[in-house]
Formats: sequence, structure tokens, C-alpha cells
Amino acid sequence: MLEEEIKKNINKCSRCALCVQNCPVYKIKKDENNTSRGLICKLAGYENGSLTKKEISKDLKICLNCSKCKHSCPSKVDTSLIFGYKNAEFSPSRISQRILLVLKLLPIKILYFLNFFKKHSFNNKTSEIAYFKGCVAKAQHKKTFLDNLFSKDEFLCCGMPYLAGGDLKNYNKSKKKNIEIIKKYKQIVFDCASCKSAVEDYNGLNEEEKNKLVFFSDFLDKKYKIKNNSKYKGKTVIFHKPCHLNNADFNKIEVLLKNIEGINYKRLDDIDSCCGFGGSYFIYHPVVSSVIASKKADLIKQSSADLILTSCPSCVIGLRYGQIMSFNFKKTLELRDFIENEIEISV
Repeated sequence: MLEEEIKKNINKCSRCALCVQNCPVYKIKKDENNTSRGLICKLAGYENGSLTKKEISKDLKICLNCSKCKHSCPSKVDTSLIFGYKNAEFSPSRISQRILLVLKLLPIKILYFLNFFKKHSFNNKTSEIAYFKGCVAKAQHKKTFLDNLFSKDEFLCCGMPYLAGGDLKNYNKSKKKNIEIIKKYKQIVFDCASCKSAVEDYNGLNEEEKNKLVFFSDFLDKKYKIKNNSKYKGKTVIFHKPCHLNNADFNKIEVLLKNIEGINYKRLDDIDSCCGFGGSYFIYHPVVSSVIASKKADLIKQSSADLILTSCPSCVIGLRYGQIMSFNFKKTLELRDFIENEIEISV
């Protein structure tokens, strides 16, 4: 059934090339073999027997998995489904890949261990809405205002790192467990764009269940102002739009930021440009990743912003890395933390 769904999506591609102009990797390498259109053409060649796995797998690995092609596709081709599973099929998890994946997740595991013995007080909130807490927040044992508002459940990793690393066993384990939990609740709230996108891509969810998945900005419908003691009062704030944040969720975030009294929200030029980090992409393709990160850092530098906000832990890392290369050291925070610590309801 999954293989049929993948073939159906490959055949839906009209070769219009809208994905080409939106591809961050193509803007650097100028090689259409690395774009969605090029990859789908190659996969179609593999399906009819004219190409081998070896002739495709190298180009599949260069894909950033940013999903920009999916969001801009008029034919609604699910490129995340195609490239995620085909990459795992052509380059299944081997010892070297497992070692790299372990190294990638090691900082999170160390954080979890260091914070495990600290005292933490969490409310046992009972709600029809559950909070999907990401791996980084879990590792920090960080209590956020979302813990106080919504139910806590034993969600596993969204699975994106496993799928990118070709580890279908752990990806399917996470997917199965998370789908079981999703079915229990009225809604699932996310504060990480990448986690929400990864869960939305589960082929085991129907449309009704996918509609349960919402971003936490949906619940911030009051009037807010910057706290009097905040160091960002009167400052210029920009928001980096993660590649996996859809336009509907971004629009709500932007309305929120525009309406916060006491800050000057400024839309960043080329708002859809990538930070370049892409999780393990930085490990496998450091040159391409660094070029993309530098371009983003230049945009931030030109904005003269005092604070950079985003809604993905990987993007926070990518943005900070880019700033180091551009010698432009500005505070970068997750939107969730800014909302919790720096603003209050306006009366």
C-alpha cells in the first residue's frame, strides 16, 4: 500500500519546475539532479527499469528535506513521503549511519541525563488537548507554560531524524506509538515546526486526525505587551520562518508578533530562506549547509534586528552557527521561550 502511494505521487508530478526555483540546494549547486523535479524523473526511470539505485541514491542524499517543494507544488505531490522512504530504501541504516545518528542525538541524551536528577514540579493537567513536547525540551526537563495548559502523554520522537538516517525500524516504532496517542485526544499542540511537519507526514493518519495537529500560536488570541523589565522592550524583533512551518501557522505567528505592544516587529527579507542546518544534513554536506547558513546570516545582519525568534530547535542552532560565520552575534530564542518569559497579557 505504501509503495503504491509513493508511485502515485511520482506519477502526479507535472514537471512544472516550481520546485526548482524554491530549492535551497539548487540555488547553491545549480544542478537540477538535486531538485524534486530531477529526482522524481530519476525515480520514474528507476520504476521503469532504465536507472539503478546507485544512479539515484547519491542525488537523494543531497536533498535537504526542507519540504519547500511540497509546499509549493500545484499538483500536491508529497515529496516528503517519496524522498524520505526512497532514501531509506536505497541507503538503509548501516553501522556508519547509526554511529552518526547516535552522535547527533548524543547532546540531547547528555542533557537528559544531567537534568534527570534535578527536582521538577509538573502539573498533572487533564485535558482533551495534549502537548507534543519535542526531544530538546524533554532533554532539558524544561517546564513550559504549555505543560500547564495541556495534558502530558508519552509521545516518542517525531521520527524525522530516524527517517533521514534510513532507520525505518525506529521511525515506524515512533510513528505507531504517536498515532495511538493522537487518536485519544481532541487536539495535539506543537511548539516545534519540524515535529509538527514530521507527524503530519505520517501515512497512517487520516485527514480528520491530521486536522487535530495544531501549532501553539492558535491559542494565543489575547492582546499582549512586552514586560516592563524585559531587555527587549522597544527593540526590533524578527522571526526566522523554519522550512517546515506552513504558511497558515506562520501568518498566525506574524499577527501575534505585530500586535505585541512595546516591540518593533520587522519582517525579514526573503522570509522563506533556509537556515541551512537541516539536522544531520550539516554533518553530511557541511559546505552546502554553510553557504546556505551564510546567506541567511547576511539577511539577518542587514535587518539590524536586536532579537531573532524561531520555532525549531535545529533552526536555533543553524542561525547561531550562521551568525558566528558572519560575526554578527544577536540573541536567538525559541518563540515559546520568548512568549513565556518576555510578554504578558495586556489589560
